[in-house]
Amino acid sequence: MTHPTTEQVEKARRASLADFFTQNEFETERIRNELHVKGYGGLYVNTETNEWYCFSQAEKHGGRNAINCLTDIIGMDFKSAVEALSGANMTYIDYRKAVPKLPQAKELVLPERADNMRKVFAYLCQTRRLDSKLVSELAHNGLLYQDKRGNAVFLHKDENGNSIGAEIQSTNSEKRYKGVAPGTSDSLFSVTLGTPTKAYIFESAIDLLSFRQLANQQKIQNSVLVSMAGLKPNSLKTLFDKGLQLFACVDNDEAGRKFISSNNLMQRNHILKEFGVKDFNELLVKITKLKNDRLTENTPGIDFSNLGERL
Repeated sequence: MTHPTTEQVEKARRASLADFFTQNEFETERIRNELHVKGYGGLYVNTETNEWYCFSQAEKHGGRNAINCLTDIIGMDFKSAVEALSGANMTYIDYRKAVPKLPQAKELVLPERADNMRKVFAYLCQTRRLDSKLVSELAHNGLLYQDKRGNAVFLHKDENGNSIGAEIQSTNSEKRYKGVAPGTSDSLFSVTLGTPTKAYIFESAIDLLSFRQLANQQKIQNSVLVSMAGLKPNSLKTLFDKGLQLFACVDNDEAGRKFISSNNLMQRNHILKEFGVKDFNELLVKITKLKNDRLTENTPGIDFSNLGERL
């Protein structure tokens, strides 16, 4: 070979090092997707990406350039390396055009609908003390249904009204379960009130509805109430991108406090500590019980006045 052309050099750079070492009878050992070239101080070649690495020569740690491997580690001169890597039986890897595979979005699998919502209404209204009008409104707006197992399914919708996820809550008080439907990613269960300029963030759909029931309705106008189905900071990105003020209404516990501070959110769960409860549904249940026990606003230690304003 006379002085190699630019095309020949580029082709040699992309030559398969695994082919070169095996065809030229170097002592090699295949370990999964790596080829160990023995006798060169820990030289390894990835057979899928053509990347090479030599542990004994940290200053020449590796790369994808096959010419550099032969000149720096094997000791060939540049012209000989290009000639050796241009053999007729060599294969070439165009790693520059390789596009990394993006993770495939999982298909959303929603639970099968039941033909009624008796268990959902009984659980949400009787056990969780939610107003039946709120529950009926969700069902009417296509945001809530009962599945074949009797679970409450709170649907996540996109801007076009398509279902893109779901939060699932068991209605069996003895077998507690909550989770999300397979294929649900970072979407949120949400209830929009007016034209949102702020967002109230909850750990569950039931806490969200409890807050809505307790809050002053004028105060929470022009807001969106969202449930993360847990503590999921990634799900907040769309809210940040919309420029909304974010108010954290998460649980009154250590995890909730860390979530608020680490995501720089405005706290709106202070009243939970005041009433000695963990979340907004516990607050709703406690207040309902106290009122049903005929405790009044003037009962020492219990102050219901302006509760909605204080949320």
